[in-house]
Amino acid sequence: MAEIVYSYKLFNPLFWHLREAFANTDLRYIINKGGSSSGKSVSTAQALLLTVLAGEGNILVLRKTGVSIKNTVYEEFKEQIKRLKIGDFFIPIENSIRCVNGLRIDFSGLDDPEKIKSIANYKRILLEEASEFEHEDFIQITFRLRGKEGLQIILNFNPTSEDLWIKTALTDVQEWHDVANSLPAGRVKDAVTGMELSSSYSTIKNKRYNFPKEIINPVNGKKEVYNPDTVELHSTYLNNFWVVGSPDGLYGYYDRQTIANYEWYRIHNYNFYRIYALGEWGSIKTGGEYLHAFDVNHHVGLEKYDSAFPIYISIDDNLLPYISISFFQLKKEERQGMPVRKPCQIYEICAKDPFNSVTKASEMARSYLESLRYKDVIYVLGDATTQKGNTIDENKQSFFDKFIAGINKSYVVREMIEKSNPSVSMTGEFVNAILGDYYSDISFMVDEGCKQSIVDYNNTKKDVDGTILKLREKDKKTGQTYEKYGHLTDCMRYFMYVVFRREYNDFSLRRKRSDVKDDDLIYYNMNAKIKGRKVCYIIPDSVGKCVVACFVLNRYIFLQGVLYLEKFDEQAVIDRVNEYSPDKVVIECGKQYARFMLRLRDNYDTWALKDNANIEDRINSNILYIKENVRFREDESDEAYNSFLYDILGYPSEEKSAINALSAICSYVSRIKD
Repeated sequence: MAEIVYSYKLFNPLFWHLREAFANTDLRYIINKGGSSSGKSVSTAQALLLTVLAGEGNILVLRKTGVSIKNTVYEEFKEQIKRLKIGDFFIPIENSIRCVNGLRIDFSGLDDPEKIKSIANYKRILLEEASEFEHEDFIQITFRLRGKEGLQIILNFNPTSEDLWIKTALTDVQEWHDVANSLPAGRVKDAVTGMELSSSYSTIKNKRYNFPKEIINPVNGKKEVYNPDTVELHSTYLNNFWVVGSPDGLYGYYDRQTIANYEWYRIHNYNFYRIYALGEWGSIKTGGEYLHAFDVNHHVGLEKYDSAFPIYISIDDNLLPYISISFFQLKKEERQGMPVRKPCQIYEICAKDPFNSVTKASEMARSYLESLRYKDVIYVLGDATTQKGNTIDENKQSFFDKFIAGINKSYVVREMIEKSNPSVSMTGEFVNAILGDYYSDISFMVDEGCKQSIVDYNNTKKDVDGTILKLREKDKKTGQTYEKYGHLTDCMRYFMYVVFRREYNDFSLRRKRSDVKDDDLIYYNMNAKIKGRKVCYIIPDSVGKCVVACFVLNRYIFLQGVLYLEKFDEQAVIDRVNEYSPDKVVIECGKQYARFMLRLRDNYDTWALKDNANIEDRINSNILYIKENVRFREDESDEAYNSFLYDILGYPSEEKSAINALSAICSYVSRIKD
């Protein structure tokens, strides 16, 4: 075969790095990461074609599905054959390109199992659009490609999701060291004149190798140094001479339209620009995000533990995909002479199998605290359901009890879990308000090391009712289904709700009121002396909640106080009734509360009513009566009252317990004569 000389003007910088990687027999994996228009596919096709022409071995090019092969990567290889003017040496046939030296390049989808079975016939495998593949696919390919020196797997992809297995299972689990992002002087030459080219002709954005390891030789049992087996090449559109032009301006193409397009995104949507133009890890917002105001560029930074402030631990007890434990601090600082409260997430623990038990998760949390030499009180908060007793456990301990027990071995714990969870939709709006700088004195940050939390904040979606969309996935090994996203987002919103309770109460009521017409609800001044008959209305089970409402009845119904519980608590109800000291008590309940009614009658004028089964009808028939006759407190310091009012204003999208109780009161008042 005659010697073929190629002009350097045919190639982008990435080509030279690929050629160098192909020549390194220690390298097993070539991670070819880059933005759109970075020239990954072109350079890879050129470099692989020349290895086949040089007799180095067969190539298998894979896409996740075979239907996507023909009009994409297969056409790219054919185009580069023309560009390199080597058409005399290659014969394209269906799903294959044959070389005159007997070698070939085969193209297939992973949906063709025969190609996977015969992987041993190939020297190199290219996973084009590697992000489309599953981690299990990669593992299968890795173990089937074996038994010869210099076998390599090339992964071409755009890093569009921080949750991608290439990142979480391939790059994040290794230690790396950066190397020069251009080849040494003299390595790239003009093949025609022999002139050495400057480093600008081989400069890409970044290049790094994993560290060497020690392995045990299974034959002699001795330790051996295993050289770096992975290189990551990172290129962008700025390294593509057919977008920005060549360094000497004599070839390539300066694509003004593409440059202008990327510049627009740099100014107006930097996250998109960062991922698709610069090829950096991230998540593209597609709309419908629960935390739509979360911005990696604005809310992620270096936020390490500060011994001047206590630590809050927020937990979510879902076992799959992991038990979620987030560590926060409420830091304080000054900006331009003004005090700023700075809620910061400093650490995360995602306790996956086999560590996704409450005991092991608690041990991991305690170990982290001990590593900080933390000495202060620990504040623990999270999902209210973690307090429920476990019927399987012989001591009927809850998840929360067990978690606290593990922390208590070394620390004093202050429990801050609520009796019931706050509204998912309203806390979402509240957190977005903070993230969107609605509050000038609150600034949320998350440490860049909390990688899974950042992924979760970016990818958790919102359902049509404003709650978190519960998208489920199935574990291929165990067959168990689980919610992939939302658990760490829950941990964050629990924390924000607890530490900014006053702001939340104000925000939720103002938010709801803004959605109601001015004459829908009327508020009265608590300092005004309201005269009339004081009545306590008790519903032990108002659509799942216990409600005790005290009101003064005269011309209007003045709602004065509310006890709003997740479940009936006899003593708590009696204590509240005694506190109100009403003129009359009305209780709406079933026969199971007969003993409780007798207890009330010992001290109060009590009237018992049967449960009302037609809840919707009663609510609908009393909506107008509520608007015209009920007066609400304007005071916002009572949390139970606020929760009750919030649920009324949220009807019909929120639960019906509050509006049902208020409708019951109105129904009672409209019937009495006195």
